[in-house]
Amino acid sequence: MRGTQIARQWKILRLIESRKRGLTARELSHELETDLRTIYRDLEALQDAGFPLYTDREGKGSCWCLVEGFKSNLPLPLTMTELASLHMSRDIMRVFEGTAFQESIEGLFDKIRVSLPPEVIRYLDNISANLKVGFGPRKDYQAFKGIISEVSQATAERRRVEIQYKAASTGKVTSRKVDPYQMWAMTGAFYLIGLCHLRDSIRTFAIDRIKSLTLLKEKFSYPPDFSLEDYLQTAFRVMTGDPKTVKVHFAPGAARVVRERIWHPTQEIREDSDGSLTITLEVPINYEIISWILGFGSAAEVLQPRELRQRILEEHQAAAQNYRIRQPELRESFFREKSLDV
Repeated sequence: MRGTQIARQWKILRLIESRKRGLTARELSHELETDLRTIYRDLEALQDAGFPLYTDREGKGSCWCLVEGFKSNLPLPLTMTELASLHMSRDIMRVFEGTAFQESIEGLFDKIRVSLPPEVIRYLDNISANLKVGFGPRKDYQAFKGIISEVSQATAERRRVEIQYKAASTGKVTSRKVDPYQMWAMTGAFYLIGLCHLRDSIRTFAIDRIKSLTLLKEKFSYPPDFSLEDYLQTAFRVMTGDPKTVKVHFAPGAARVVRERIWHPTQEIREDSDGSLTITLEVPINYEIISWILGFGSAAEVLQPRELRQRILEEHQAAAQNYRIRQPELRESFFREKSLDV
């Protein structure tokens, strides 16, 4: 398969690059557990693609090497495999689409590409085609490009900002002065984390809910004891709060998914003999933890705290009510569908 061939040739480049004296075709064959004839075909294909490979006589055999001065022709001191990795990472950067970050990244790629032969670019494109990174739902930040740029400037220059912010819960717009500590990207969204003078505490602001931003002349001091990791320790995903001990039991089918991931730094998992498990987390009780539990449907049962168990029960009851259809309506719908089939 084409993907397998590209992956093998990629490994050949990495192996040759990692050995000072290079590698013989037989050594490559042994390392990759591939027959010698295939290795020679791959080496020839790499040369045809423009990679500066050559053979150097050593004893009775010949070692395959990369031209030593090749790296100096690049705009950055990158190896070929580092260059290819950078090229492939563009998909990962799509989360920044519509921002100055994404424009700068694309500009960097463009500068690198103009220094490469067309054959190498085509080969890098082939490699990239075999690795695609997908994202879940994400927001379009094209309209917030200016605000993101100003927040970046404010965090770099340690300048206070004044924002008009629309709260998600109430929809009310309030004016706030904020010391912008850090900008944070999470689950396809941008956030500003900083000291809110209105609430006199560190808060998380969604960039897309900032209606306007003014960069003030006032400077602020970055607190030496502030740690983003410590601050986010009290969040399940984005929303912070007072953590509580949450215990959820998962049926065997869901347990396989749960045990494969790190959902929160505080998690502890207790395995049961029937394949089910119980996970314990220290997280705030809010919409994020509730929606996570509800996403597992009947396979998840909250054991504690009692108020969270009750909230999940109420959500399931409300969902069940939405799907209840009165019998007359069901019969009418059934006969309407049948009449269309005649």
